[in-house]
Amino acid sequence: MNWMIHQSVSWCLGAHLLTSTVPYHETITRISCAYHVNPVLVAAIIHRESDFDPRKMRSEDRIGDVSRGLMQVTLRTAQWMGFQGKPEALFTPWINIRYGVRFLAYLLKKYPNVSDALAAYNDGRPHIRNGRYVSSRGSLCVDHYVKAVLAHSRTLLQASTAEQFRRMARFSEGDGLPSPGRSSLHMADLGLPNAGLFNRMEMGF
Repeated sequence: MNWMIHQSVSWCLGAHLLTSTVPYHETITRISCAYHVNPVLVAAIIHRESDFDPRKMRSEDRIGDVSRGLMQVTLRTAQWMGFQGKPEALFTPWINIRYGVRFLAYLLKKYPNVSDALAAYNDGRPHIRNGRYVSSRGSLCVDHYVKAVLAHSRTLLQASTAEQFRRMARFSEGDGLPSPGRSSLHMADLGLPNAGLFNRMEMGF
């Protein structure tokens, strides 16, 4: 089962998968873990969709709707996911993240391949032409979107791993435990899976 998607809530909340420098990191982590979605992936989507601007909005003329807030959730999608409030409420960070993550969790179950799910989040469903994701109109913008989100996910994971090493170094200093710089320290020591966040397909190998 892909670690990007499924983890226990208690493990997820305890793993500190986002650094404190990520805006809304606590809200992202709690909501993402509640839906068994990796907070790193959610933060990367928010970065790409709105650059963490909760007031961002974009007209979606093709579907007659408006994308709102951190995860650029449309009213139609939010209502499909159970939202019953006014459109303006989608500018509230925790509400926007909740319905954005709920939709993402649905897509990750429908499309087990993370890249397919991201393409669907961006354009409704994954369309592939010549090995690359395209929009319903044939544009490569979806391929750029998927690659950008995955790349930023890697950056966020690296930052989180580095922070965990620093914490472990402070914790073990002077107590006789192995130095964090030694090869005996692995991802498992940080509460992270040995395989890392991405499989070889997602890494592009």
